[in-house]
Amino acid sequence: MAEAEHVTEHEEWMTAGRFGAETLLSAKALRIYAERGLLQPRRIDESTGYRYYSADQVPTGWLIALLRSADLSLDRIAAIIEAADTDPVAAVTLLDDAIDAMYRRNESNAVVLARARLHLTKENHMSTVETAIEADRPVMSVMRRMAPHEMDEVIHTEVGRLRDLATRHGLCPTGDAFGVFHAPVTDDSDGPLEIVLPVDGLIDETDGVRSYRMTGGQVALRHAEGRETDFPEILALYDEVHAWITDAGATPVGPPREIWHNSPRDDEDLRLTVAWPFADGGR
Repeated sequence: MAEAEHVTEHEEWMTAGRFGAETLLSAKALRIYAERGLLQPRRIDESTGYRYYSADQVPTGWLIALLRSADLSLDRIAAIIEAADTDPVAAVTLLDDAIDAMYRRNESNAVVLARARLHLTKENHMSTVETAIEADRPVMSVMRRMAPHEMDEVIHTEVGRLRDLATRHGLCPTGDAFGVFHAPVTDDSDGPLEIVLPVDGLIDETDGVRSYRMTGGQVALRHAEGRETDFPEILALYDEVHAWITDAGATPVGPPREIWHNSPRDDEDLRLTVAWPFADGGR
């Protein structure tokens, strides 16, 4: 207890319990934040394992508590805390970015929930779904797993790699690159997503890249650009296309696709088409 008595004599040191009471952070939260490097104790008693914080860490504790209560990720919080130590203006910019992202996410959630409402009310709704018939065609593709926030970078990188590989083999693209969703890419699922480039010939498989002839057929198409291409709002478009197919008495076949008319890393808004193969009917 000698160390504890020594700490009590110096008001600048606070036990983890007292620090938690001052900042409304639980002992579990303090351990997590220490492990992530967000808020590490200033001292740890080697004999008792007691953790001690200083009074000047209280504002940081409160900042973390506020950010976490707004459901900011630990990675985003870490970036803000790190910037706050060296460049407060940059930290405020990061926080403003987080606020903007929150508003965008809330607006997207409203669109998705409005789409879910149609399932409950079974209301009729206008649709801008079109149809087309695709021919069989040779393609090059690569399979990747990813989180939603990683999609733009992965798509940009892999489409570039496929284009370079096609050029090295003397092939030319015959259409826009697209993705085949063999499983969803959401907060709960990482795919896989097959990134595909249609080309004018076949090559031997190399560097994890497949080369094969993709079967054609009927597809239902829904064009989109800008905000409606963002996750999760884009899920409403997939639901719209699926509903159009089933309302027509047809059957969705194979996984749905996204045709990318420009790169998600371009300065201009992303333009894409949701495409879902279907059979046995149409409008």
